[in-house]
Amino acid sequence: MRTRTLSIVLFGTTALTAAVVAACSGSSSDVAPTPTPDGGGQSDTSTPPADGSPAQDAPLDTAAPGSVTFAYAPAWKGATKVEVYGAFGTATDWKQPFTTLADNGSGTFTGTAAVPPGQFPYVFKVTGDEAAAKPDTYARFTVDPGNPAFVPCPAESPTFDKNAPNPCSQLTAPQPAAASTYHFKGLVTTGGAPVAGFLVQLDREEPKSHHFFVNRVTTGADGAFDIVAATGSYRVQVLHPTYLAQTDAQRTSPASLAALRRSISSALLLSQDTTVSAAEVGYAGYGAMDPQGDAGTLPLPATFTFTVSPGTAGARLTLYGPGASIGDPWYAGPLKTTGSADFDGGFNTNKAPDSGLVPDAQYWWGTEQQYAKAEGGVGWTAQTMVLPVRFQ
Repeated sequence: MRTRTLSIVLFGTTALTAAVVAACSGSSSDVAPTPTPDGGGQSDTSTPPADGSPAQDAPLDTAAPGSVTFAYAPAWKGATKVEVYGAFGTATDWKQPFTTLADNGSGTFTGTAAVPPGQFPYVFKVTGDEAAAKPDTYARFTVDPGNPAFVPCPAESPTFDKNAPNPCSQLTAPQPAAASTYHFKGLVTTGGAPVAGFLVQLDREEPKSHHFFVNRVTTGADGAFDIVAATGSYRVQVLHPTYLAQTDAQRTSPASLAALRRSISSALLLSQDTTVSAAEVGYAGYGAMDPQGDAGTLPLPATFTFTVSPGTAGARLTLYGPGASIGDPWYAGPLKTTGSADFDGGFNTNKAPDSGLVPDAQYWWGTEQQYAKAEGGVGWTAQTMVLPVRFQ
């Protein structure tokens, strides 16, 4: 089944390959209350020209402006405002909304604006989410789900990240016919049974580009999700129902929740209606995780024990920096088929500071459970909730 949304010409196409995506920052492209780039952290740069040079905005034409239409349909409950930010040749580019969209009565926010011929980078800023701790003020930036064309966000944009290029959607004016969109479907289960209330987030996940928020739904009693987007490479994040409402430090009893913090799919090209393999979010292994508490400090090297979930290719030890919420791991160990791993105090990812481990500071630890990629589908990286730990 095909649907129609905002029409934008695809800036370019390249062959896309599916790749397993490691967990990224805790907040992804979400922000509360002031939007920041996806850290999460969340994978995505533009499709470059055929000669391999970076994509560039086309020079603006001096012809008279024409009318273009923007549209965004939040798939979650509680969105109250959608604004367009971009580089449209005005004095307030990226500093103030270029235009604010209005709900057309069906939950889709739409609006028109006059722009001269050319190509223009833009993003939406969406305010409101009933799943957040502050539902009225929670805000996030997002690329346009109905637009396959994108470029790296410029330095002036609020989503710019020099270390991990975030994508901005690219508007072409005069506006061409609407791009085709497709359904991205799947199922969330716990113990093999459908589960309600989990947050399913679609991220744009292009090669050489950081992943970035597109849209989100919440699973109902049937555990199913269905998100619509234009052609492109994407990943899915399945987030615990408390993901936006609580910090990691506030989830003081992971065992009572018996569920994963989140599960992230490998990248997948969406060019037709697609159903991905089920995401299993149940986890009964918290009782076997050791160390459990934060009563003392561990001598180094420290040994951690954990459960490797049935049906996985293995699990890896992960350690995260101090703070109420974790981001990307500072240490990611090798994939293990046995539930034991050692840590010598040396961090091994680019998220860790150069200063290294601070004795007696509170860190966090957990595991990533790696599910093998299903034939013709996706693989899932399942991230457990985390426990506090200190080192001598």
